[in-house]
Amino acid sequence: MTRCSRVATGVGFVGLLFLSACVADDSETTTFSASDEQVLPAATSPTTAAESESESDSVDITDSDDESNSGTDDEPGEVEATTTTEPLDPLLGLASELITDGFDQPILVTSAPGTDAMFVVERKGLIKIVTDGQVAPEPFLDLSSNLLSNSIEQGLLGLAFHPEYAKNGRFFAYWTNEDLSSNLVEFSAKDPTTASTDDFKVLLRIEQPAERHNAGMIAFGPEGLLYLSLGDGGSGGEPAQDTSNLLGSIVRVDVDNGDPYAIPDTNPMDTEMWVYGLRNPWRFAIDPVEELVYIGDVGQDVYEEINIVPLGAEGAGTNFGWSQVEGTECFRSGCNIDDFTAPALQYTHDEGCSVSGGVVYRGSVIPELNGHFFYADWCGDLIRSFRYDNGKVVDQLDWTEDLGALGQVTSFGTDHDNEMYAVNWDGELHKIAASR
Repeated sequence: MTRCSRVATGVGFVGLLFLSACVADDSETTTFSASDEQVLPAATSPTTAAESESESDSVDITDSDDESNSGTDDEPGEVEATTTTEPLDPLLGLASELITDGFDQPILVTSAPGTDAMFVVERKGLIKIVTDGQVAPEPFLDLSSNLLSNSIEQGLLGLAFHPEYAKNGRFFAYWTNEDLSSNLVEFSAKDPTTASTDDFKVLLRIEQPAERHNAGMIAFGPEGLLYLSLGDGGSGGEPAQDTSNLLGSIVRVDVDNGDPYAIPDTNPMDTEMWVYGLRNPWRFAIDPVEELVYIGDVGQDVYEEINIVPLGAEGAGTNFGWSQVEGTECFRSGCNIDDFTAPALQYTHDEGCSVSGGVVYRGSVIPELNGHFFYADWCGDLIRSFRYDNGKVVDQLDWTEDLGALGQVTSFGTDHDNEMYAVNWDGELHKIAASR
């Protein structure tokens, strides 16, 4: 099935100019369901982004006429070295390892190229560094005097490091100002673990109608573009279908070109907007291996959603339907559900009320879960995962019993080895490990 959204992009003397965003959609929406007795997957070799790229560019040399390496009867050829990996014990479950605590309302944990440190973001404005389980005595950056953090949906909400951070020191933050506006800001670090508020540049400022639904995830895609999630402003959801503003969307910009950035050619409205029709996409994850974006969108009355969209031009212009639809049902009377892209997965407010997604696991310690997207819920304390295969949610697993100690997870993150971490509202940083 192909779903097309016909959206107004401007008004001129000839009337409305429309753009049709069509996405080939063989996907289907799944409502979470896990068997009482889960069968955990067996170990497979993890796939990394680098390996995926290498495989796609590989050349088959098995039929080559070049015999320089094949050897002769008198002189054996060169033998390539091989390595063996000890088999892992069966995966029995997952466990949470407390790394450190004492944070004040942490809302993000992430890593930066060129350093082994982890960076924990506190909503009230501090960014702290954790190395070998120890919190540095001085914060990486103190933005507490630059922002408004009265509401739990305000404050310092996002942080992302440039892919070339080790060379250029550039990083980006997202926060709410005293005037309620949301701001995407660029900094330059003095060294990998030291930054200052003395010199920063506001790249994008978005007026907000209210204090809620500010979203705030920032991440770089494998193509080097910066993605930022914006909520609908908390004023009833109407802006999410209005493509003349950026509320209720994920924006995508090129921070390596233009002033202060360039609009990618494949952005469908010739603005910063990449996809839209979202309510409050608090956290999203970019999987560079499958080139998919997993978006956790916080629901209103009935459903929490996980939306999945291809990176780049293929996903550009996708309309997820809020506030005409919520999940797979009409939210406004008279909506046409087929006009919008449905979530890949949804669950009801009988189970939770605020989805916190998530990361796609691409580490090596738990190869059985390679490609699983992990998500949590702020209210239900649930933690689950699934794989997305050919447009379908498969291998759903519930880790709530194993990882119940995590409590109210605000965000997941990864270290430089792509191993998985989580922060919670109680101020703790945990690493998620295998139980064997």
